[in-house]
Amino acid sequence: MITIDFFSKNKSKIINAGIILLAIFVALYLYSMQGQQLVSLEESKDEEAKKSEVIESLNRVEKRINSYKSTFDRKDLGSVISAMTDIAKDTRVKVISVKPGVEKQYAEYTKTSFLIVVRVADYHALGQFIGKVENYKDLFIVEDVNITIDESGIKTDKRAGRDLDISLKISTITCL
Repeated sequence: MITIDFFSKNKSKIINAGIILLAIFVALYLYSMQGQQLVSLEESKDEEAKKSEVIESLNRVEKRINSYKSTFDRKDLGSVISAMTDIAKDTRVKVISVKPGVEKQYAEYTKTSFLIVVRVADYHALGQFIGKVENYKDLFIVEDVNITIDESGIKTDKRAGRDLDISLKISTITCL
């Protein structure tokens, strides 16, 4: 009976204490659930940050590839003639002819050759010309050089210089 009287007198206090305990348990449960969600969100954030780094890295690689592709663009005969003329002006070389050569297809690129005949006064000018061709902003590779003496320009003095006719096979690479 004492317990029944005790419950009767303190009924509202017991209910309030029960509600408070229930609220504490609900709050703790919600707090632990929010903690788990927070940990899950942090893991997702880290995962997304790693993905973003990979995507940024791929973008940098793609930009680098695109910049290299501009180096390996397809060169037509007109651009090759223009480039060779510009180089010839700088090196005391006279371009006699430019002809398209063989085009070879490979899996990842195409190699296009051009046959160029130039006239030079000496080997020094030839060396400068070849050096500037291979260091030109567009990719040119000198593959073959044939040297002949221009017999029509023989001077009367045997020690006087003769012009040299040089046949060059110059190739370019084009990415597919």
